[in-house]
Amino acid sequence: MRNHHNNALPLTAAALPLLTHAHRHVARLMSLVLCGLVLGLTSPGNAAHAGELSVTVLGSGGPMALVDRASAGYLIDIDGVPRIFMDAGGGTLVRLGQGRIFNLERVDLWLLTHLHIDHVSEFPAIVKSMYYLRRAYNVRTPLTIIGPEAWGKFPSTTKFVADHFNGADGTYAYLHDFLNTVYSPDMKLETINVPYDYETVRTPELAFDKDGVRVSTIPVMHGPRESQTPSVAFRVDYDGKSITYSGDLNSDSGNLLTLAMGTDILIYDTALGPAQRFDPPDLFHSLPAEIGQTAEAAGVKKLVLSHFMPPYTDQKIERIVSRVKEHYSGEVIVAHDLLSIPVQ
Repeated sequence: MRNHHNNALPLTAAALPLLTHAHRHVARLMSLVLCGLVLGLTSPGNAAHAGELSVTVLGSGGPMALVDRASAGYLIDIDGVPRIFMDAGGGTLVRLGQGRIFNLERVDLWLLTHLHIDHVSEFPAIVKSMYYLRRAYNVRTPLTIIGPEAWGKFPSTTKFVADHFNGADGTYAYLHDFLNTVYSPDMKLETINVPYDYETVRTPELAFDKDGVRVSTIPVMHGPRESQTPSVAFRVDYDGKSITYSGDLNSDSGNLLTLAMGTDILIYDTALGPAQRFDPPDLFHSLPAEIGQTAEAAGVKKLVLSHFMPPYTDQKIERIVSRVKEHYSGEVIVAHDLLSIPVQ
């Protein structure tokens, strides 16, 4: 794991066992895969996908179990290839399988808006799955996890990742060792902590800039200040296109508006219905009118409503959309799991 001071550690220390004839055959095949990845020969992306940007909804629900919605999670494709996870709540690993999204070898970014369970609980499971889906053979770049600094009872993103995977006392310390019997290179993780204080940081900051992919972030207000919940929103820009993700927020700080100006797609926390003005939900989430007002002021081209929480019904969602449209004149999309939304 690595923070912005660049102290890198491997996720695993893979040792090479004595190989049987069958093992040697597998090793030769995997070497070809490795060479293809390094040279860019096996990548699903090609010239036909150049300049494309899209997002797939892995989870459009909240913290409560739902029949048809996993908790929050999204996957961004760049040039037709999965490259960026955003959050990873409960059920998102299953959605990857249901969507037959197995080509994760080029995922190199993971954006964590905040560390509530319904946004991060599947993080270690997906990391392990990614290893088996050949991510470890991408030796060109580590998997970079970006999220907020520590505040209150929440650790920094760097400590969150280390507490999962460090070999000494991590919750899943075995992941440093279990791959000793598997023929594979090490899988590297690194982390970047970004500011959380929405009162002092009022303009977007560039957190990542590589190969034409730019990730900007800004702190947002997810609850009253005494809740001390470090939360950030993210914007991904590529080839003149952009996707912005609010994470969870109550919109009171106004920071999301600054980040989302002119964005092609804005994914917005829609946990509340029009009539929910009771305490505490309206302190932690945005009302439909606030969503529409922010999207309109930012000039958003597509507004994606997500993070639905019960009790919700088709009629309630219709009322939410109606209230949003009272304030927003652009296209409104109601998210559902495995919906793919391109930037056009």
